[in-house]
Amino acid sequence: SPPPPLTSSASHLLRLSPPLPPPLPSPLRGKGSSRFGVKLDEARLGDDGVPEVLQELRTLLMARKGHRNEGIFRVSPATSALQASRALVEAGQTSKVSDLESVAQLIKVWFRELPESVFGADRETGIVAPIVDGDFTTGAGCYEAMQGLPEPRRSTVRWLLELIGDVCRYESENRMTAQSMIIVFAPNLIVPRADLDPLSALQVNQHVVRFMELLFGHWNEVGGPATRITASTASPQVDPP
Repeated sequence: SPPPPLTSSASHLLRLSPPLPPPLPSPLRGKGSSRFGVKLDEARLGDDGVPEVLQELRTLLMARKGHRNEGIFRVSPATSALQASRALVEAGQTSKVSDLESVAQLIKVWFRELPESVFGADRETGIVAPIVDGDFTTGAGCYEAMQGLPEPRRSTVRWLLELIGDVCRYESENRMTAQSMIIVFAPNLIVPRADLDPLSALQVNQHVVRFMELLFGHWNEVGGPATRITASTASPQVDPP
C-alpha cells in the first residue's frame, strides 16, 4: 500500500532530539571505486537527475521497509557488514545488500565522501559554502538559495529532503523526527577541515543543522498535502479531503 501522506509545520522540528553524534568515520575505500568519492558533476545520474547510487540505496531501503526500523540512520551497522555492503554497491550489485543499517549508513557515507559538498564547500580549502554559512533567518530564504544551486546539486538536495520526509513519516515506528534526521546527516553534508579547532567545527555543523531545519520546514509547508508532516502527532496521518 502507498505510504500515508505527511502532515506538519516547522514546529515539528523543534522537538527535543538526541545530542549531536560524533563525525561519521568513513569505511575503507574500495580500489577503483567509481560510486563514492566522485564529483557530483561526474557521477552517473538517473532519469530524475540524481546519482544512480543514491536512488538504488533508497529504493532498496524502502522496498525492504528499512526506513521503518527503529533508529534507522542513527544506529550504526557492524564494520564488517558495512564494508561487505559497500563492496556490493561499488560492484553494481546493490540489490544483494541485506543489511539495512548499512544501506542507510552508505547514504550518509556517499554525501560525506563527496570531494566537494553538495552545497559547494571545498574539502581542500575548507571554505564553507555561502549557502550554509550565510545569515539565513527564514525557510523561504533557504529554499531560494537551494533553488539557486546548479544541477545536479539542486536535485540531490531535494532528494535528501524527500528522504527525510519519507523516514520521519513513520516516526511512531522508527523514532526518527525530521530534526533527528537532519542532525545525523549534518556532519556528512559539510566536512570541516581536519585542522579546524573543535569549537569552529561545531559551529560549522550548527550552521548546517540550522539551514537544513529552516529549509525542510519550508519545503514541508510548500510541498502540498502529500508531503506535509504533522506537529501534533508522531503517527502517520492522512489529511482530510
